[in-house]
Amino acid sequence: MTGTLREAAEKWFGIKADPGDLLKLKEYILGTYGGLAPKTLEKVFSSGEAAGFLTVNETYFFREGAHFDLLRDLLPSYENTGLQLCCAAVASGCEAYSIAMLIESYNKSALCPIQYHIDAFDLNPKVIEAASRGMYSERTLREDGSCFRHLTDTGLEKLEDGYRVKDHLKKNVNFFVHNLMDALPPKEYDIVFFRNAFIYFLPQHRERILSNLSAVLKKDGLLILGVSETAGARHADFEEINCNVKNKEEKTNTDIFYFRKSKPPPLSIYRSGNVL
Repeated sequence: MTGTLREAAEKWFGIKADPGDLLKLKEYILGTYGGLAPKTLEKVFSSGEAAGFLTVNETYFFREGAHFDLLRDLLPSYENTGLQLCCAAVASGCEAYSIAMLIESYNKSALCPIQYHIDAFDLNPKVIEAASRGMYSERTLREDGSCFRHLTDTGLEKLEDGYRVKDHLKKNVNFFVHNLMDALPPKEYDIVFFRNAFIYFLPQHRERILSNLSAVLKKDGLLILGVSETAGARHADFEEINCNVKNKEEKTNTDIFYFRKSKPPPLSIYRSGNVL
């Protein structure tokens, strides 16, 4: 039976699931639905119900600070055009709100404040619901995000048992449920963050995942993966960029890699000559 669930995880989510997680999912399905019939598995996986057992939802504010150094350095080029961002596999939303805090901080001193919008998605409905609420525990503020931690002072409200994201950040962030094995809704983004999730996908599905992300990136749009993930990301649409970013507060330099889309988006995202 566990083998059946493993195959379903690979088919629906494109991942190699942990055996212990599969056992917990099996116990849940048997206890809730009474069996592992094909229609039951289709319901549990297509709804994202299984995702709560099989996906990693570890996240915190300003994780991997070098990428936020990079984004800070890129922001001036979007002052006149605006900025459309997407956070893929966002878990409970810390990354999306961290980006919003950084842009809001930049706008305070910008000659032309950036108009921006952030779409963020995950295949687990429960974590997306939590992200929309914007309520977080103490664990979401950690020392390895310390170089940007001061930005949370104006972005988060301290509660007795955690934090609440302030409303001025929520208005620019839209959360929705989506499985990266499927094509994304038609749109064009300047930057897609897809960090610390690519490593969980099986090699035979990785090109499909990158193609789905490429389809919603503008030509010359940027794809940012986790620090440890870039070596496995190879796709004909992207060219790899090596960049040295400086942390102004800690006076350190870090080499990071990201990807630029070198091909225009597919014609399928256009209708009557207009971008949807």
